[in-house]
Amino acid sequence: MKLKFKKFQPKGNSYDGSSRYAEKKNHSLIIIGTFLIIIFVIFLIVYNVSKSSACNNIENEILKKAEIYGAANNLLPTIEGESIILNIDDIYFEEEEKPMYKDKICSGTVKITKYKDEYIKTYDITDCSICSTEQRYKSWSKEINKKPSSKLLTDVIPYYNYYGIEYYHSSWSNWISEDDIGEMDETYHVALPLKTSSIPTIPAEANIIEYEKEDATWYSYRDKKWKYYKDNGGTYSTLSSEQPVGFTNKDTSTEMKTEWTEWSLDYPEVKSYRSIKTSTGYRWYYMDGDTKIYWNSGAYYPTQPSEEYNKKEKETVKMYSYQDKMWKWYNGKKRSYSGFTSVQSSSSYQNRDEDLVKYSNWTSYSSEKKLDSSNSWYREEKTKTYSRYRISYSMKSFLKLDSYVTRDEFEQLLQDTIPELNKRTDIEIDITYKFKYRKK
Repeated sequence: MKLKFKKFQPKGNSYDGSSRYAEKKNHSLIIIGTFLIIIFVIFLIVYNVSKSSACNNIENEILKKAEIYGAANNLLPTIEGESIILNIDDIYFEEEEKPMYKDKICSGTVKITKYKDEYIKTYDITDCSICSTEQRYKSWSKEINKKPSSKLLTDVIPYYNYYGIEYYHSSWSNWISEDDIGEMDETYHVALPLKTSSIPTIPAEANIIEYEKEDATWYSYRDKKWKYYKDNGGTYSTLSSEQPVGFTNKDTSTEMKTEWTEWSLDYPEVKSYRSIKTSTGYRWYYMDGDTKIYWNSGAYYPTQPSEEYNKKEKETVKMYSYQDKMWKWYNGKKRSYSGFTSVQSSSSYQNRDEDLVKYSNWTSYSSEKKLDSSNSWYREEKTKTYSRYRISYSMKSFLKLDSYVTRDEFEQLLQDTIPELNKRTDIEIDITYKFKYRKK
């Protein structure tokens, strides 16, 4: 019996001789499809970027044009929280200047709101094909408290409350000498005392409106005084430190002193009637670039001779000044002298000795003037400006409303418009802001 065997045929993915071709064909289709997808994605990206760039340019041009138009026509709001709405059609003078996307002329509005020290511009572009705001952006967000990123289309909504304002004056300060008053204060435009403690105190939370300054002339005076005497028949010399020839007696009641001499390096001759004082002398100078400019050609002096010469050399010397006593000398009978006085004190002392004269000390400054025709022959006067201050200030109450309200609600509650309410001095409007935004 002859056995027959069948040729073995593998089951499943059996090789039929054409699989390599089919596999190569499938790979090519995948590569071509992937390439086409990439090309399409790139096209979409380029298209969207081009579209977005064109729309961005339109938006930026409209915002710039709106602010220029508002400024040129004095339309920009000056009160915080206030806004204006400009029609895009109005801000272009020429029809051909109006922004377009392809064949669509863009219209709409731009709202400009004063927010603190800046303007927030909120646009709504219409009839501008894919650049219309409704197509470019998602719907408005809910109101938030924090200002969004500048890249987002933002709208700002002011909410209002107010304070009551009361006005007060402090008491007046004491009178202050012009020597104790500083330079002009740039904030309040008035020269204020060097010591702030000289000004009356006000509550810490007060708002200073003005420093009120009142000036007045104050007076100081000194009197010229002489010695008066009875003429008893004696013969008197002029004032002299040493006994003059021909006079035998010294009248000690006529003692006077000379002025102190100028400072000198020369030590004075010692006399019984002479007082000598010493001091340290310096060479004073100032700098002119790299050059020293000396006072009085380099002469020594104990004290700074002027504000200009503000430096001194280390080298020092001793310097001297002196003062002499003097008397009147007489022959015969001695005179009877009064004390120093401006006006003859007694009819017995009828003679005024013009050599025996001195001045009283200057008095303290006073608001009362004491020089007149009755005393001008012996009285000297000098003046100085004194000033006193008080503070004009305001105080705010707590917020009047329990919560912040919209503009319409606020104007209804206070029965007036915001611009008019801003003119009132008895209230101060307080504004807080909320924001909405739209994303692309």
